[in-house]
Amino acid sequence: MLLTEVLNFNIFMRLKKIALVFVLGAFTCFSQELVQDKTASEITFTIKNFGFNVPGNFSQFIASSNFSASSLKGSFLNVKISVASIFTDSEARDKHLLEVDYFNIKKYPNILFESSVIEKITPSKYLLKGFITIKGIKKSVETTLNVTTSQTTVTFLTDFSLNRRDFGVGGSSFVLSKEVNIKMKYVGTKN
Repeated sequence: MLLTEVLNFNIFMRLKKIALVFVLGAFTCFSQELVQDKTASEITFTIKNFGFNVPGNFSQFIASSNFSASSLKGSFLNVKISVASIFTDSEARDKHLLEVDYFNIKKYPNILFESSVIEKITPSKYLLKGFITIKGIKKSVETTLNVTTSQTTVTFLTDFSLNRRDFGVGGSSFVLSKEVNIKMKYVGTKN
């Protein structure tokens, strides 16, 4: 009787291992981890200053993503932006933006975006929900995410606005608009 129980237990453990391998294999087939194409990806912004549009960008950021249109539950898009990489075509302005009254780079060197859910609207349009953290202040964000896919890449495009005052950026300046328009193009290469 004892030998039969041991054999049954061994068979059960083998079947459990096979099932685990099958389940893990199935999950990796449905998700698509992407590798950031740093030359094709960009984050730009525009803000009015004295009534004029001032464009800029962040040249250094790391995006991590996983995307499957057929299984969005495991899909995500997370971004870590180096504040030091800000560029507005004015060295003096860029230096000022790193100071305490703007981004306070010594205390907050990064801007973070963490997605919480991606929901399908149409075959190429999705709702991206998540949280953005600037200067230690975390706020929820919802934006439309336009997605195009090819055999080798997935491209995400998004365009949204933030109120800079919600994050304590730029103080109460009256010559600087409260609204900052942000555009992001993220190109991920399929593994």
